[in-house]
Amino acid sequence: MSYRHLIHMLVVALALGGLTVPSLGQTLLLEARGGLGMRDVGQPGTDLFDPTRLRDINAELLVSIPNPATLLLPGELRPHLGASFDPGAGDGYAYGGLSWTFRAPVVPVFVEAGLGAAVQSDVLNNGGSRFGCGVQAQAQASIGVDVLPNVAVMASVQHIRDFGLCGQADDPMGNAGLRLGVRF
Repeated sequence: MSYRHLIHMLVVALALGGLTVPSLGQTLLLEARGGLGMRDVGQPGTDLFDPTRLRDINAELLVSIPNPATLLLPGELRPHLGASFDPGAGDGYAYGGLSWTFRAPVVPVFVEAGLGAAVQSDVLNNGGSRFGCGVQAQAQASIGVDVLPNVAVMASVQHIRDFGLCGQADDPMGNAGLRLGVRF
């Protein structure tokens, strides 16, 4: 993952942001997010509040889908696709899955949970991985505040692991960060 990949993702997000699907009456892309994060926040001896650890750059897209589940589940279900990378270390990971967002009815606050899969750049570049499996399970959660009608600031956590299923000891990665989201 490089700066060039991130820029391409953001250009595609902005291009698709205004694309409306007439039969559905909604835009194809609902939200683009970006921010800074830190890795391995759960490891012993790491300081969560050390600003020098904010080295990961994150970009994420959330896409609208026809959502019959809204009749059964409050909030909205949206597929997400994202990537995080550390420009200094030259490594990162891409992830995708399904997010559920619940917005409070009166106050401009929301919570979100997501599940999916992640692939590290090591796997894509040379076949190796810090994990035993090429594809890992990925879970994420965010709490955010709408600061403008279509702009939100959120704190996010993400957990990636393979549960030791591919012959190596499980080595989970926990990440935390701050992101800005723009809804189209």
